Amino acid sequence: MLAPTTGLDEAALVKGLTEDPLSFTKNLKDQLGDFFSFKIGSAQITFVNDPLAIEEIFSDGSNYKKKRNEGEEGHYLGMMAGICAMFTPEQVNAYTNSMSIASERALRRLQDLAGSGSPVDVFHEMMRLTLEIQIESLFSLDLKLFLADHPAFDLDQVCRDLMTADRVYGFDPVYAGLADYLPPFTTTAGSDEAKASLLVFAGNVIESFNKNPKENTLLAYLTNNMPHEQVAQTILVLLGAHHEVAVPAISRALQVLGENTSLKTTLTDELNKALGGRVATQADLPNLAYTQMFLHEVRRLYPCVWMVMRWSREERVLNGFTIPKDSVVMMSQWVSHHDPSHFSNPESFDPARWSDENIKKIQGVPYFPFSKGIRSCAGEQFAEIQDAIILATIAQSIDFSLCPGQNLSPLARRSDAPQEGILCTLARH
Repeated sequence: MLAPTTGLDEAALVKGLTEDPLSFTKNLKDQLGDFFSFKIGSAQITFVNDPLAIEEIFSDGSNYKKKRNEGEEGHYLGMMAGICAMFTPEQVNAYTNSMSIASERALRRLQDLAGSGSPVDVFHEMMRLTLEIQIESLFSLDLKLFLADHPAFDLDQVCRDLMTADRVYGFDPVYAGLADYLPPFTTTAGSDEAKASLLVFAGNVIESFNKNPKENTLLAYLTNNMPHEQVAQTILVLLGAHHEVAVPAISRALQVLGENTSLKTTLTDELNKALGGRVATQADLPNLAYTQMFLHEVRRLYPCVWMVMRWSREERVLNGFTIPKDSVVMMSQWVSHHDPSHFSNPESFDPARWSDENIKKIQGVPYFPFSKGIRSCAGEQFAEIQDAIILATIAQSIDFSLCPGQNLSPLARRSDAPQEGILCTLARH
């Protein structure tokens, strides 16, 4: 027996999933329960929101796969093999010094901006910071030498281009998984020009790396195994993937600090005790428990991807409902993370949910900001360490006050980024 159907025609389903998927899927779940099914074209889709069933799907990696056939899956896994090799615990540990140095530079910029009295878009500032980290860690370049090689290049413009170019920054999981069954993707104005500019940036990265190549690095792997054009395109993929995981979390964390004085006090008390005003490093993380709980709660309330899909190679049964062979299962971080049966008072920001005691009470997988299983996000550990170092370094020295009257609602096709940035006024502690 299939899960209950939505009763909606295909046009209504496509409109809901492409125009307002967060409200659309949440409303369907509220009406139909944790399992419902629908079709778009020939694709049979089952929406799953039960944490135990989600855990079963993620655990059965031999059946539930990322791509719809083995050819596409093999290509995907081959591409990921080289990338994952750059995110081993040893490699990530080697990147953390760059995270601390870049965070200190960003702190100095924000301190200078605090003196101006003008509103600051902290979303853009965090894009700039994480771009610098990516250049120095994943691309193995010295930032000063890179900028000296390309003095006319503007990193702030790279950030603006990332927000304009379609399918670079901003993962749209609906089109990523179901493009063949949907109307043509509507291109954002200026996207082609922005993407062309980003390809120039990627070319500059390759040029600077080739001047001083380093063995056993991501770019060494790419340049040794791919033609130049493919390396440039892969750099864009990595650029977007890194930003869509990191920037929404750390910028939303600063938004939350700008909204809630009591949270700010608790966080800064921990930071002052652990750091005493100095820059955070990886060695400090064991002493920053509340900081990491704070970031877990940010990723619950503001997941950077609103849903994930898997293709079932064989027929399965979940909670009495049939998952047909060669069909899709859809699981939504947004719906699950905001479900009151999964998290009490889900719209309230409460880092205490992530205490050791409360984590032990969680059943199944109601929380999966990085997905789960063998096809989860390769950069999960990188992002978690990076965000903790950034937040700890900046929040102990800068007060953020959210400017009123902003539209901060998440844009699903842009990795749940805020519609128009996050404007705050800044003050030094």
